[in-house]
This record gives sequence, structure tokens and C-alpha cells, in this order.
Amino acid sequence: MKYAIISDIHGNLEALDSVLAEIDKRGADTIVCLGDIVGYGPNPNECVETVKSRAEITLAGNHDYAPLGKLDLSYFNPWARRAIEWTAEHLTEDSISFLQNLPLRAELDGFTIVHSTPLEPDQWNYITTIGEAVSNFAEFDSQICFIGHSHVPTVIAVDEKQDFRVLKDNPLEIRDQLRYIINVGSVGQPRDFNPRAAFGLYDNEEKRFELVRVPYNIGETQSKILSSGLPAFLAERLELGQ
Repeated sequence: MKYAIISDIHGNLEALDSVLAEIDKRGADTIVCLGDIVGYGPNPNECVETVKSRAEITLAGNHDYAPLGKLDLSYFNPWARRAIEWTAEHLTEDSISFLQNLPLRAELDGFTIVHSTPLEPDQWNYITTIGEAVSNFAEFDSQICFIGHSHVPTVIAVDEKQDFRVLKDNPLEIRDQLRYIINVGSVGQPRDFNPRAAFGLYDNEEKRFELVRVPYNIGETQSKILSSGLPAFLAERLELGQ
């Protein structure tokens, strides 16, 4: 089965629509969303409705919980905090109902999914380095754990001898003797200095993962952010991929 794995949409409808068009073009069987549907971007309700209708399973991210009053906003930087407050003011009852019931983690067909980290997913920590990954491999039994949260695509693998490595291959052959933590990047706010939307494609029969990048109408999203009253920095960062 071919899984499309999306994460960190952040209210960016133009990016989400472009990613879904590419997913359809590539013939994915199932869409999985790792959370952070809302926050930062100008179309939270439209993105919630789209994910609700298209994704087989959706997890909660910290930006999904925060507008519902489930997280202390002092944890967030000023731009994120203002965006959360704006999002809370604009979410519909249907969106709130959907977001508040999302799980933090799930086990699928031979792989694990979580927004942040398999170790204490409700603490919203990051995995961006081998050092941060080491303790997390003990927290899932499957061969692969797919994550989001950092907005930076990353693949960290470990073998039976506990030799850890960062892998850059794309597409990536999933080898039986390795276990993986794979960050699929961000649909709506990439931070790896590549402004194109990102998502992952995982084929569990061919044992193959591909990070896919998709261009979208950044200018349209920027215009919406500026006209909505959200911080201008949230528009500016999109074209920089940071």
C-alpha cells in the first residue's frame, strides 16, 4: 500500500491543495496527517475540513491543541502565540469538535506515527539530531516512526549494533536491518530553506520512502495572511522557507 504522509499544514490552504493534487497524481492509497492542521496560516477551518474529508487518520499537533486552551501559550514565541489567539477567534464549532478529539499517536501497518516524538508526545519535544533520536527509538516497536513538528525533513536510522546515522538518500530504500525515524517536513511552512511544500510517500510493499516537494501559490497565501491581521513575519517567512 502507498501511504501519503502529510504534516504541519498550518492553515495554508494553497499549499494543502497543491500537495493533495500531487498525492492524487501519484496514486496514493491512503493519506495520513501527523497534525498541526492550524496555526500560523489564514485558512484554519478550510484546512480542517479538507483534512477531515481526505485523511484516513489524523493526529493532534501542539498548534491544534493550543487554540482549544489545552496548552500554556507561554510555551510559544510571540508570532506563534498571536497566530494561536487569532486561530482561536476564528475556529468554527465543527473545527473545534474535530481538533479536540485527535489522538497523539497511532500504530498503522508496520509503522508508528506521532506529531512530535514517540517519547512523551505530549511534551512537544523535537527530533532533529542523532542525540535527540537515541532515546526515542526505544519508544516504538515498529521499523519506522514518521514524525513532523520541526518542519525540517530528516531521516535518522539505527542498526542492530546501535550505530546511528543520518541518511540523505531520496528516494530511500527501507532496509530490513535498519530502523528509522523519518520527518516528512511541512506542507504549509517549510523551514529547511526550501519554500516548496513537503510531504512523504511510503510504499510498504516496495519498501521505499520518498520526500516529495511541491510548488504552490505562495503569494496568494501571503496576501491572505497580511489582509487577515496576522503578523507580517508569517507571510514573509514562507518565501524564504524558514
